Amino acid sequence: MAACQQNDDVEATVPNDATTTEIEQLALVSDDTDLVNLPTSATYVKEQSLKGENTSPYGYVVRRPEGFGTDGKQYPILVFLHGFGNRGNSANNPDDLNKVDQGAAIRAIKLGLWSPKVALPVFAPQTSANWEGDELKKFIEYLIDTYPNAINTNRIYLSGFSMGGYGTWTYLNSFSYDASLIAAAVSLAGTVDVNDTKIEGLKLMPFWMFHGQRDPTLPVSRSTSVANKFEAQYPDQNHQKITVFTQDDFDGQYHRIDHGVYDQTFWDKNQTGEVFDVDIVNWMLQYKRPD
Repeated sequence: MAACQQNDDVEATVPNDATTTEIEQLALVSDDTDLVNLPTSATYVKEQSLKGENTSPYGYVVRRPEGFGTDGKQYPILVFLHGFGNRGNSANNPDDLNKVDQGAAIRAIKLGLWSPKVALPVFAPQTSANWEGDELKKFIEYLIDTYPNAINTNRIYLSGFSMGGYGTWTYLNSFSYDASLIAAAVSLAGTVDVNDTKIEGLKLMPFWMFHGQRDPTLPVSRSTSVANKFEAQYPDQNHQKITVFTQDDFDGQYHRIDHGVYDQTFWDKNQTGEVFDVDIVNWMLQYKRPD
């Protein structure tokens, strides 16, 4: 992971000793033999379940390949957590659930800008408060129980924007890598306080953090401080990344970066840290949990 520098004048120091020590990588790219039988494209259908209609803590929307749940194949899944403005309670107001059928990954599906190497469903739960780790764990377990033969449980991915990015990291810190059920995570303009981050427990967790340098809602330092703490303890880990958009080429909307990450339109935006030039879902698909 390349630590993000705030000072462009910092120079790299080259050791005099020509011998370099190879950094041990704690997590390696996984094989994809469990993906070969999945469709590479699909027609996506929408389903929803209001809060109270299911045994999970949430109402939710899913945009899924039409064969998911019926074709006998096991798919990776992405769980996407919304931000503050999309909170709602569909038990009281069913229309509230429409708020989560529009952002980031689901938006990319609806606009035809969704192009992972294999088709996979996106589940978007809705909360009326803050995201809580225990409730998110119950939701993921509910999905596994509801689709027992359709979910590849080694390939459950978690992502979120703003409050949802905070929720992503709240969940990871609650369970660490071993008990999280998560294969890789992506946070967008949201994370927890650096002092609440469990570096040791998450050293194996593949993650990619994104933030805007000019974000007026949540300072970019919230993400860079977490990333730099990982880098200090476990340097140069390829499975842990941060990209900061400098936003000198943005026209406002400095906080709302989720759309551009999932629809690939931010590949050519000015940035520091890790170069962002890969489909973010395909990046997540590089990783799976061990059997």
